[in-house]
Amino acid sequence: MSKSATAPRDHDIPVNGVTLRAVTWGEPGDPGWAVVLVHGITANGQYWTDTGPALAARGWFPIALDLRGRGQSDKPPHGYGLPFHANDILAILDHFGLATSHYVGHSLGGLIGLYLAAVHPHRMGRFVLVDAGGNLPPDTMEAIAPAMARLGVAYPSLDAYLEAMLASPHFAGDRPFWERYFRHDAETRPDGTAISVVPRDAITEEQASLFLTRTDVLPEYVKAPTLIVRATDGLLGGERGQILPAAEAERLHGIIAGSRVVEIAGTNHYSIVLADRFIDEVVAFLDEGRPVAG
Repeated sequence: MSKSATAPRDHDIPVNGVTLRAVTWGEPGDPGWAVVLVHGITANGQYWTDTGPALAARGWFPIALDLRGRGQSDKPPHGYGLPFHANDILAILDHFGLATSHYVGHSLGGLIGLYLAAVHPHRMGRFVLVDAGGNLPPDTMEAIAPAMARLGVAYPSLDAYLEAMLASPHFAGDRPFWERYFRHDAETRPDGTAISVVPRDAITEEQASLFLTRTDVLPEYVKAPTLIVRATDGLLGGERGQILPAAEAERLHGIIAGSRVVEIAGTNHYSIVLADRFIDEVVAFLDEGRPVAG
């Protein structure tokens, strides 16, 4: 398949009183080939700019969205939490005429996937749960602090903002990827200063909603074929700052019938999607559920 055939295509889609930005690669084709890609708590759809084309090149139809409050999607003053995001994703599926879709979710996106798989199982095909879903270790907030700290902070310029983000070892290894990702996240104001477009209040509400939601019971209700993928490198060095420790991944595996666990060595919570092996494992898992030509 040519590069032009897997070029990204932007869509601004009205759903549930907000407009969400989605990016697709390839052509819709058979509904059984659709894959929704959902990012983490302060991230955006640009997180999937390696994964999307790789899937499209294999014939899949990936749909990556900016969740409400992130990226180029609308940012309502309220309305953050798993049910809101799940309803938005269902509306996105309806927009593309999809009764079901496969699902790849990272971090918060993984929790949204657990909610969808548990509450709306008829809309979920195969499910890839990326570095998420277990009981969070005590050092989680310390581990994700660099990503959270940017919210609401004005930087002298866009270049200063990008340099501050790219200076973190969490985002090392592929500068063009991370620069594109953070450019999508940034807004340059009339005075030349730059700020993340993600409202801090939205993330505060998101975190409160998660704290008050029984996410721990969701895996018991997941019936979709599930691939649990975890990063081996902690964000704080060694095993410190792992978001999904090995023991938690195995615990989830024991709860979700028919699931399996894959570790992506040498990656952290953020860099996991950039590893060739991550792409290979996701493609192989999705390929197991390929529609049969009739």
